[in-house]
Amino acid sequence: MMRTEIVVKVEAGPNHKKESAVMSLEVDGHAKAAELDIHGSALLKVSRSVPDMAQDFLTIAACVYAADKAISRSDQEDRWTRNISIQIPVEHPTAWTSTRERLSKCVSFLTGDKWEITFYKTPVRLVQRRPRLRRTRFYRPNGSAVCLFSGGLDSLIGAIDWLEQNPNDRLLLVGHYDGDVGGPKSDQSELKVFLETRYPNRFELAQTRIGLSSGSADTNFRSRSLLFLALGCYYAEILGEDTPVLIPENGPIALNFPLTPARRGSCSTRTVHPFFVDQLNQVLAAVEMKTTISNPYELKTKGEMVAECLNQDLLESIYFLSRSCSKFGHRRYWENRTAGSCGICVPCLFRRASLHANKWDTETYGRRIESFHDAVGLPDDPLALLTFVKQPLTDRDIAARMLANGRLPADKLAESVALVQRMRKEVLIWLHAVGSSGIKEGLPNVD
Repeated sequence: MMRTEIVVKVEAGPNHKKESAVMSLEVDGHAKAAELDIHGSALLKVSRSVPDMAQDFLTIAACVYAADKAISRSDQEDRWTRNISIQIPVEHPTAWTSTRERLSKCVSFLTGDKWEITFYKTPVRLVQRRPRLRRTRFYRPNGSAVCLFSGGLDSLIGAIDWLEQNPNDRLLLVGHYDGDVGGPKSDQSELKVFLETRYPNRFELAQTRIGLSSGSADTNFRSRSLLFLALGCYYAEILGEDTPVLIPENGPIALNFPLTPARRGSCSTRTVHPFFVDQLNQVLAAVEMKTTISNPYELKTKGEMVAECLNQDLLESIYFLSRSCSKFGHRRYWENRTAGSCGICVPCLFRRASLHANKWDTETYGRRIESFHDAVGLPDDPLALLTFVKQPLTDRDIAARMLANGRLPADKLAESVALVQRMRKEVLIWLHAVGSSGIKEGLPNVD
């Protein structure tokens, strides 16, 4: 397999309106500039108080993201898997070198490639305050936990549940967005307004724009999620020792369970996969970071998350302001182009099934599965979901497919299989209720 050699250099950015660092990527000996666009007043104001290891982790995540976007999959032998060797500048290269093999395996698992990561001493910190910011009041976030807040339904439920369970504590929500995609920022901000009416002075939202201004050879966003995690850890390390970082994600999506054998591997995110989270926690512990990442919903379906949310009245009043869609920018083939979500990607389909049980499946979508008379012409995602629920899969079949897609601790296998079966039932109930006769043809009955 052909290997791509990358050396990353980080230099102080120009003193203009954007708070950024300049990352120079040397790809197989050829220079490739990539300006890292970082904008977030809270992020910059706390930059002096952030421990070096948290800064290093953010640098590592940013460099991986830059390299991931710079190397095209279409140029590889199998038109997918890349072999990437990357040198990353950090404050403490010796400490990170001690766990580089585990970190390389983590990133390889996340993106579906082969990564070899090495480190060298950096001449400059990735996030620095510009001179004008030194005159502003010192900012220190306040909270007993960090919750990653994407603006989606799962993260909304995660925030509500934590605030209900911890009535005397404060929560720090961490959101991030890309300057080229405005939806997530507005989703997060709008939800914040309504959460504040129910939980005044109980939380704060730290939003950061992170993106790359360089042209992209690869259009996937798998490594971008590592940046989101690094941001969460960045703030958690400021809040104090043992501050948890929560990633609210329903179990089936976290497992990255392949609906068909053909969709195995890197077809979607593995950021919250139990194996990835466990390995990344071991990496952070090895460099003496005190943060622990966890998903409180790893054994819950999305429908169970909705039904068991600890403030049903609040959730019912604002759930429609959240967005679960992974393809909201692809409106070309939508029947309703004014909708906020496509309606036919896997996250949208799971969302509809989860809301159906509460009689909340009343939202507007770009396309609806009800409009298809049969499986002929179904896009890939709904076709894969329909194929999955029609198959007579046993627990053994599901376990085999799950293990082929990623490692799982032996003590979690049975629970994970049961989780997928419950998700399957959730989807079946919904399809029986809304599908056309052609779509419902061949669907098994629900017990």
